[in-house]
Amino acid sequence: MAQKHDLLDDIIDIQRNWDELSHPLNGIADQLTLDPSQVKVFDAADYKVRPRANSIFCVNCTTKNPDACHLCMDVCPVDAITVRGQSVKVAENCRKCGLCPTVCPTEVFSCSSQQPLSIYNTIAGKANKFEKCYVTCTRALRRLPQENEVLLPCVGAIAPETWFALLCEYPNLEVYLPMGICDRCRTVTGELAYGDAIAQAEEWSGETVGLEVDQKAMDHEESRAYKRSQFVSNVTTATTQLVTRGNHALAGAQAVAQRLQEHSQQITKLQRALEKSAGTQNSQSRRHILTQRRKLVLGALQKYPDLAEGMKVRVPQWDSTRCTMCGDCVKACPVHANDLDAEGHFSFEPAYCVGCDACAIACKDGALTMVETDAKDLVIPDEDAIRRKHEAEERKKKAKELTQKGKKALEKGLDALEKLDDSDDAQKSND
Repeated sequence: MAQKHDLLDDIIDIQRNWDELSHPLNGIADQLTLDPSQVKVFDAADYKVRPRANSIFCVNCTTKNPDACHLCMDVCPVDAITVRGQSVKVAENCRKCGLCPTVCPTEVFSCSSQQPLSIYNTIAGKANKFEKCYVTCTRALRRLPQENEVLLPCVGAIAPETWFALLCEYPNLEVYLPMGICDRCRTVTGELAYGDAIAQAEEWSGETVGLEVDQKAMDHEESRAYKRSQFVSNVTTATTQLVTRGNHALAGAQAVAQRLQEHSQQITKLQRALEKSAGTQNSQSRRHILTQRRKLVLGALQKYPDLAEGMKVRVPQWDSTRCTMCGDCVKACPVHANDLDAEGHFSFEPAYCVGCDACAIACKDGALTMVETDAKDLVIPDEDAIRRKHEAEERKKKAKELTQKGKKALEKGLDALEKLDDSDDAQKSND
């Protein structure tokens, strides 16, 4: 339902229209006076980064099996990725499309500007400010992006876990891709990659990503809440008062920054809680590794734990009758999520396990198989919330005890008054 336009909205509109009328040539003047060499022009190469590979996390390398995993090679549109022995190489003919980091479950590939947490923060920052936030590719836009447009080498560069975390918080996300863009793109695997990623995220979250195909229909309006809070901030600043003192609402930009900071702090707090409950390493002194994509999932599930029931994850299932306690499964795990204790019992930490199959592939005796289960074990208890709940229950219990004591004291006092009244009546009768 649309929100009713009130007086504050009218004032904001008047101010913005007045600014445009007062400075009609402001933008043009800036462009005319600017050094031509400093004028930014659209260049698709500015949004593309060649990924770096770290073979330490590669399933093929840890299992010493060249056929263990081939997701990155399958998705690469130009066959630029090779895995030989203990090395992963990205050739010079790489299109820098960002698809290999998206499909790799153990995050072997990394791009500075296209890390899952970086993409999340970029999109979330824009989704917080605008009515719509558009995710698109360089080929679809072919111009410098506006403030609420997120430009990527390919929409497939966003992993399903990142989409999931975003959809849990922001219903105003849309993909902008005109008809025919993907059909003629040389990144031939991109359309299938982003289709699968979005479909997976929509299934997990129960939300949907919008699709816009007409550039003229794109909405670049700032959201009502952002405009109102930003206006109040400007008014407050003009009267030389701190916004946090003069008004309970934070400034628009400040509120966006704070929300992103809170999300980052929540993830850090989750990781610390996880390390406290599961430890920082297994019995072989191998440190547990929490991938960025798993961090995003854990953060979303802690806030919306009910979604875990409909979210399926792959985990290893152990058959003790087949296990020879060789320890190959522990050595093969790229994120060090599993363990084999001195008694020969296999275990794994669900929050760290990314379902890469490395342990099952490394087990030559068939003691491990990968099975699907719901993600309830990924819901990390909030210790502060539990503590607050416990304290509230203790206060309630104490208040109840005090109430009972007060009630007994009151009843005792009333009994004493009744006895005193009876004795007075008896005295009067004797008199």
